[in-house]
Amino acid sequence: MKRVWVLLAAAMATSSLRAEPQPAATDQCLSCHVQADGSIDIVGLEALSALPPEWPYLFEDAYDLDGDGIAGVMRYVSGSQGPLPAKFGTNLAAAKFEDFAKIAGAAHNIVVTDDIIEEVRRVFAARSPNPKNPFADRASLETFQKRGCADCHVTRTYQYQGKTVMPLSDFLLHDLGEGLKRTAPLWGCNGCTEVSPHVRLTDNSIQ
Repeated sequence: MKRVWVLLAAAMATSSLRAEPQPAATDQCLSCHVQADGSIDIVGLEALSALPPEWPYLFEDAYDLDGDGIAGVMRYVSGSQGPLPAKFGTNLAAAKFEDFAKIAGAAHNIVVTDDIIEEVRRVFAARSPNPKNPFADRASLETFQKRGCADCHVTRTYQYQGKTVMPLSDFLLHDLGEGLKRTAPLWGCNGCTEVSPHVRLTDNSIQ
């Protein structure tokens, strides 16, 4: 009997040595977004949190009533005092980073609890690149506008911590043939404003 217990204890010890330790939830979340230089692929996280709440209302045109061939739809999410316009995620899943982190975590089987959400936010904010104006000069901005890019990647600005920032997004959902997706903010995307991946069709719609 003693020999059996010895063998059992040895087996359990070997099993524990082979078990791979699970990374902390914060590290698991980062693994989905971290880039080669250590930054994350979410630019201006804190500035995005400060986006004026009226922003998407200024540009929404769900049924293309202005006839420009572009329909943009707001997405609302639940808030403690009523619906809030969403701004986080390619599908506009959340109005706040904390909610976005929990939703994204659940989609990747990562448990993001209330007691670590502040740590997740702090780490993400520290690694989030600062927003930059991608236009080299006034001429490049005007070319961007003349191409029609500013119809969705709007060139409106707002103030954040004493600086003028231009997210280059209406934060609306558009269907360009692949389902509804948020207009990607281009504030910090080098070269993204120089060549457009979209084309305007004969019916004035964009693909």
